[in-house]
Amino acid sequence: VATINVKPKKKRWGRSVGRTRSMKKAIITLKKGEKLDFIEGV
Repeated sequence: VATINVKPKKKRWGRSVGRTRSMKKAIITLKKGEKLDFIEGV
């Protein structure tokens, strides 16, 4: 599992300028034939 930090982006709502929230994303790498258990129930 690798994690990356996503920086906030600038957004405009009419005249006002704001930013989106920063996020932390997880990247999961699986070997061939491996499955994630929690995805099967969705």
